[in-house]
Amino acid sequence: MQRRVMFGSLIVFVGAAAAVSLLLPRELPARGDGSRPRGDPAAFVSGVVRLIVADDYAAAWTSLNPAHKQVAPRREYVECERRSLMQSRLRSVEVMRVANRLLRIPGASRSVRAKAVTLRLTVENVALREKETFEVTFNAVPAGSVWTWILTPARYALYRDDACSRG
Repeated sequence: MQRRVMFGSLIVFVGAAAAVSLLLPRELPARGDGSRPRGDPAAFVSGVVRLIVADDYAAAWTSLNPAHKQVAPRREYVECERRSLMQSRLRSVEVMRVANRLLRIPGASRSVRAKAVTLRLTVENVALREKETFEVTFNAVPAGSVWTWILTPARYALYRDDACSRG
């Protein structure tokens, strides 16, 4: 029980990401079709995780998928996410696996090719000084020549329905 309280928002964030990963397990063979964004998807996802755990939602928003930026404008996103600050410190990020994936993005009618990036994270609760290590898979989604990240289905619905701005 104490662990759930201890890692509050981080567990919700990671749990939602894990749920998306479990709901979308179709992996594809790698294809060299030349339509890939530049840069390493694992480095991109690791960077986004670092920003979110550091509660730097404004910086994280800049690489949010363009369609999700329309649903969650920067000011609304930052204000909403700051209501549940992480209060954890990221101690380490280790890339475990990167795989091709066909992904259904919340709000979109078609699936897209994406990268599933599995990370091993070690976080420390600032107040209790307790560490926890776990693995979770996040998705890097191409948008033109860059990688982006997406909201989980639940967070997408929250912003789409303006539920965060009301409450």
